[in-house]
Amino acid sequence: MNPTAIAAKAPGPVFVKSLSQDTRHNLPPSSAQKRSESGFLRRFESVYLRVEREAAIASREFGVEGFGRADLVWLAWENGQMPDDFTGLALKRRVRLTAIEGKVSDWRKGLHQAFRYRYFAHRSLLVLPTQTAKTAAQFLPTFRRLRVGLWGFDATSGRIRKWCTPRSRTPLNRHAWEKALRFFLDLDFSKLPKRG
Repeated sequence: MNPTAIAAKAPGPVFVKSLSQDTRHNLPPSSAQKRSESGFLRRFESVYLRVEREAAIASREFGVEGFGRADLVWLAWENGQMPDDFTGLALKRRVRLTAIEGKVSDWRKGLHQAFRYRYFAHRSLLVLPTQTAKTAAQFLPTFRRLRVGLWGFDATSGRIRKWCTPRSRTPLNRHAWEKALRFFLDLDFSKLPKRG
């Protein structure tokens, strides 16, 4: 079976392990803030993946040196279908990379982090609990000027509210984008799991 057929059968993304070190393991076990952020993001992920059906490859804790470590990145094909051609040139022309930062409280820090991801991603989103997102939404002109999306997520109801979602744009730094893309180019598509 060809590698495209394997990945194309999967509803939603195929998860792959990032090469970045998960720095949360450096924190003491009692760090409730990091555990709650991680739990919040996993709940968001599970809800979002139920509605997201495009062919994609996703990775958690995805870092590009000098530009931060996104909680989740999402590499999707522009037409929603994985092509047969996995050359570097084909991927550069036909994919878009979305970087997602999840925060439970400090939305300003999250906005700063999400903006840094624009250097290697076509689109960057900040996901916050609904109440925190309502506060951050008072600053929507700032989010729009920085071209960072603002989404709210209610972990109890599973509802996602999209205050603003930027269009995909060329990443701000070509070298950072190429570093991010190199990770995906090195994948053996024939060994991708069916669902993460």
